[in-house]
Amino acid sequence: MRGMVGKVGRVRQPHIFTSLNLTSLIDLFTILVLFLLFNMASEGEVIPDSQKMQLPISLAQTAPQPSVMVMVTRDDILVDGVQVGSVKAIMEQEDMLVPLLKQELEKHAQKSKAVGAAMGTEVFAGKITILGDRELPFKLLEKVMFTCSEAEFADINLAVIQKES
Repeated sequence: MRGMVGKVGRVRQPHIFTSLNLTSLIDLFTILVLFLLFNMASEGEVIPDSQKMQLPISLAQTAPQPSVMVMVTRDDILVDGVQVGSVKAIMEQEDMLVPLLKQELEKHAQKSKAVGAAMGTEVFAGKITILGDRELPFKLLEKVMFTCSEAEFADINLAVIQKES
């Protein structure tokens, strides 16, 4: 039978009903999400980009490790995005210790130690990464590094842009 003839005399095609198999699509999206998660996790730490800061260039080959981030821009000092002081005020003070920076870092240290105690593992390693503008005065960097070491963050890393060799 070639087709059915309708009222007007046209040949009507038989109606074919198809359904979309959602199981295959869900599997595909699950694999895609897992791939993206593992890919992001294996790339290391993402260093925030700032218009107020240019990192120095270096030949260093070491990839950044997950740690607390201290960002020193031309105007402000931030710990994991929280402002703890202005560069101008810190440069004017005589003392090497930056009190608000130490207070914020001690909060991070206490939080890491509490997580380690709750999990039964040693989580707090005292690692910190300082992102500083390339035009940063050394006296300011020295004050920030001194304050980090006073707040139990002795493993200090400086973030740089890797130069192509």
